[in-house]
Amino acid sequence: MQPTVEILLAAYNGERFLREQLDSLLAQTWEQWHLTVSDDGSTDGTSAILDEYAARYPDRVRRVCHEGRFGNARDHFFWLMRECGASYMMFCDQDDVWHPDKVEKTMRALLEAEDEAGTDTPVLVFTDLMPVDEKLRSIASSLMKMQKQYTDVIDYRALLMQNIVTGCATGINRALAQLAGQCKDTSRVIMHDWWLGVVAARFGRVVYLDESTMLYRQHGGNSVRAKRVSSVHHIVDKLMHLKELRHIHFKKKNQAQILMATYMDDFDERDTMFLLPFCRSSSGPLFYWQYRKLIHGFFRLAGMMLLG
Repeated sequence: MQPTVEILLAAYNGERFLREQLDSLLAQTWEQWHLTVSDDGSTDGTSAILDEYAARYPDRVRRVCHEGRFGNARDHFFWLMRECGASYMMFCDQDDVWHPDKVEKTMRALLEAEDEAGTDTPVLVFTDLMPVDEKLRSIASSLMKMQKQYTDVIDYRALLMQNIVTGCATGINRALAQLAGQCKDTSRVIMHDWWLGVVAARFGRVVYLDESTMLYRQHGGNSVRAKRVSSVHHIVDKLMHLKELRHIHFKKKNQAQILMATYMDDFDERDTMFLLPFCRSSSGPLFYWQYRKLIHGFFRLAGMMLLG
């Protein structure tokens, strides 16, 4: 019998595309799935759409409510993950469209990894995505290639410096949800998917499926957008906003600090040799040069050496 996977959806003002996403879930080839959805105080028709689907598919859709607003996807998803008692979880954005076999491919990879490593091992599976515009017209065949992201070596130290895990293309097991949920201060985490990737890479197993399993819709309301990082426009834009770039760089250091605070007793000397200097306000260019094999791309390496 297929194990059940809980799909977690954090909704907010998503009426424009929400029906397409919900219908794509209903078309999944993996039969054993359930949707838990929370609305973060939408002011459009999102809540009514969710009520409609919950009433039409009571065995599939469960609405949960939180007192007060989250105001961001990170805290919303962390709460949903803690509210979920399922053995397997997947994260869902409100504006994408999943391929019919997305859940099946992710679940088979999760189960295979658990068969090899054991159910007590934290496991994360993520896939590629196809960026599309509002009308689902292709922007690029691969988000990973578009953003120059590489998976030849999935090292938690590399992930701390550059995230390659996209939450809506991710599935996790219970062991990872419990371990990642020990975070001492989620307000210092950049995004839930980033944190899950780092924790899984250090303490468990990360599996990448090199194929797109969904249409990743890009529009004006995206909280996180796909970027063509090798374009001249993107590079010039970064150079013109060095203050913002520096802010993001220090948020990465802040996230690494809370990682140390949460799991200090589980780290070894190799970990601390990287984390202690990385967490400093200025790590120095020699530090990044030492770990250059973990940083993909000349401009990323140069930028980190410059920012400290």
